[in-house]
Amino acid sequence: MIGKVGLGNFAKGILSYCYYEKELTAKQLKEITINDVRGDLIYIQHLGIKTMQDGRLDLDYLAKQMLDNRDKNRNFNKYVWHQSFSFPPGEDPSAEKLTSLVVEFAKEFGFAENQMLVFKHNDTKHKHIHIVANRINYNGKNTADHFKNYARTGEFSRRMELELGLKITSDMSLNQKGKQLAPRQDTAIINLRSLVDQVLAKASSIDEFGKQMQTHGFKTYIGRGVAFFNMQNRMKVKGSDLGKDYSLQNLENRMGMEMSQAFVPVKRKRKSRRKKQGLSI
Repeated sequence: MIGKVGLGNFAKGILSYCYYEKELTAKQLKEITINDVRGDLIYIQHLGIKTMQDGRLDLDYLAKQMLDNRDKNRNFNKYVWHQSFSFPPGEDPSAEKLTSLVVEFAKEFGFAENQMLVFKHNDTKHKHIHIVANRINYNGKNTADHFKNYARTGEFSRRMELELGLKITSDMSLNQKGKQLAPRQDTAIINLRSLVDQVLAKASSIDEFGKQMQTHGFKTYIGRGVAFFNMQNRMKVKGSDLGKDYSLQNLENRMGMEMSQAFVPVKRKRKSRRKKQGLSI
């Protein structure tokens, strides 16, 4: 099982993507029918449901409830948590296992009492689910901190594979007694580290580094630290999650070292004025 996480502030767009497997314009939404639905609603909590005449979910009604709840904390921007879990080809977990997975996810990540709904997609070789949850509870408090969400998602996936009897993914190994060993490095993390190293060696400033990363499909966010957003799969990874060498401070330090190594001034030997004038010391 592979988990991916993203944050957003447009509930209607994320719901549209999960329900129709694509984000639609207002014009397209008027033209679609029940045959365009791709996501099956398999779980919902703390949200009301309305359906249209053809049986489709009223996404505006769902989005408005989430937005109304977000208004209780106007200082909080990215209030929508979008989580997906994909299963290996051929694996199709039962409804009971998916419910257990979702309920445990809500407990683990702070959504037990929050608005949340889950869609299942069956029309690809990888069966997968999409979880859309409100990070703000009914008291206006953010209950879902995204600190190290990539690492936490990986650890959660490994645990649930073992507890629910799901297939162990390729970045997980077991010893001969069946006990869990340390996860292998995720390929995506390894590739991102390699890309950062390559771009860092050529950049002369953090701004230039960010522009170069964007040409490779990653937006770079600089604040107290640094984070990388994959524009293709919408996954956000903190620099610290890549390792201590990829924190903002260490990236800046490494950039300074690269520049100093690239430009080493040649010291010219100065001739003694006495020798040039033929004088003895």
